[in-house]
Amino acid sequence: MKVQSTTQFDLNTYIQSKQRADKPALVTGTIPELSHNNDTVEISPASRQLAASDIVNHAATYFGTVQINDSLNRLLTDQPSEVKEAVYGIIQSNFITNVTGEEDRSALLELGLTQAKYIADNYMKGDKATEFMNTIRQIAAISTTRTVDPETKEIHYEIPPQRPVGAPDDYVDLTYMMKKFEPKTLDKLQDAIVNGKDWNSILQSFAKNVSTQQDWLKEYKEDVAKPIGNIDGENRFEKASTTSLSEFVKNIKDIIAHDGLGGLLADNIEAFMRTLASPKSIR
Repeated sequence: MKVQSTTQFDLNTYIQSKQRADKPALVTGTIPELSHNNDTVEISPASRQLAASDIVNHAATYFGTVQINDSLNRLLTDQPSEVKEAVYGIIQSNFITNVTGEEDRSALLELGLTQAKYIADNYMKGDKATEFMNTIRQIAAISTTRTVDPETKEIHYEIPPQRPVGAPDDYVDLTYMMKKFEPKTLDKLQDAIVNGKDWNSILQSFAKNVSTQQDWLKEYKEDVAKPIGNIDGENRFEKASTTSLSEFVKNIKDIIAHDGLGGLLADNIEAFMRTLASPKSIR
């Protein structure tokens, strides 16, 4: 088996948070000396994610996984700007939010899924609509894994192992492995990258270790197959009509009023409506 690995760092976000301008890049290539029982470890270029269980600051933009980003980029490429803004508005206002109350978070998630369905029904067709909803549901599921560090107040989300588009099925996310099995090594690696130290030796040493750890690889495969988060259950907004924007918003507002959900949900649907309510965008 060929074990292919990558470090998944959002260097821009991480380095900007440290107020640094330098952006070191990792080099693509195999490392022959790391071969073990015909296994090799390949270090791919750094991509957008920091790591599994990525730390997301209150003002940060949520990037999701490589696969999620690729899906959204492809599906939204030819869409009007209002639709793109509405989609990322759903992600930031309904899923990856600063709202702390569990009831409010649950209601926002349900509303976000329903808003996404409106977009799928009115702006996409066939396989694209199906893929869009699957991608949105992945993000929503990730949002349910939210935890807050009681000391630092940093918000964490559980991110599944990532496989770049086009990578083979036996691809291994090296940073996920580091985060899971040697978190202190990940801290050292991040510190070395940000401060211009010898990060390459840290990475190669860990990669060599991974190629010898069959138990780690077995557990990694189990993690890849395991679903992240849970969004199963009833959605109080799912029967809202998506025939037109005006009818959709009216149905949502009627449900909000009936259930006494308060101003947060009303403000949210108003913002969604304003985003889409330009002459070229209304369907």
